Amino acid sequence: MNKSFYTLIAALLLCFSLQAQDDTQQRHGRYFVQLRNGQVVYANKLQYKSPIFKQDFFLLDDSLKYMPELVDVYQSSEGYFARVAAGNRFDAFAKRITEGPRISKFYTTTFDYTSMGYSPYGYGMPRSSRRRIYFFSKDNGPLMTFNQDNLQQALSDNASSMMLLQRHKRERFIFTAMGIAGAGLTTIGILSSSQSTTNPNAVNISPVVYGGVGLIAIPLVMQLFKKDKLTQAVEVYNYQVVQ
Repeated sequence: MNKSFYTLIAALLLCFSLQAQDDTQQRHGRYFVQLRNGQVVYANKLQYKSPIFKQDFFLLDDSLKYMPELVDVYQSSEGYFARVAAGNRFDAFAKRITEGPRISKFYTTTFDYTSMGYSPYGYGMPRSSRRRIYFFSKDNGPLMTFNQDNLQQALSDNASSMMLLQRHKRERFIFTAMGIAGAGLTTIGILSSSQSTTNPNAVNISPVVYGGVGLIAIPLVMQLFKKDKLTQAVEVYNYQVVQ
């Protein structure tokens, strides 16, 4: 009886050991790509290759290749990335910067190209500037643009978050009105400024100009020292989920 019992225990332990080894083999690797069909492929080395005159691809452990259009999310040494839109361009993926129990925040970088205009020596060279575009994901769903309208739909089941979104909307309206008023006052002040009677090369700047510039500067200064209400709404939402 005891011999049969110990044999059964040994057989069960062997089965669990084989299953654990199989799971370890499947999940081997620090990095991974999750394909659009749901399959997850792990690797210890993950690179994104952009060869000249050839299509870009993901390279796993220097052997496996996957086209970007087949990948939904991936984890590399640079972080966790999720797909923004279909396509095979690298910037179709956004990097996660905040991971929450329900709402996570991502961003991608785009380049805006502008001309420097005409100069006496011909047209100026184009100039590029980097700009971040933010997204968010709810419950690991598709990425959506990080803005008032989308967050209002996603956070509608949390009263505290909705209150912060309403404050953001009200502040944005006030700041916009102050900027418009400031620009109008500055214009009026410049037009009403007069040339100095004592110095022909000087101009008597109207005090209205300073008032207009002040109105324009106030919202900018306040936004530097105040946390973004949209981000606060997401943080409150995630915090209350944990609670």
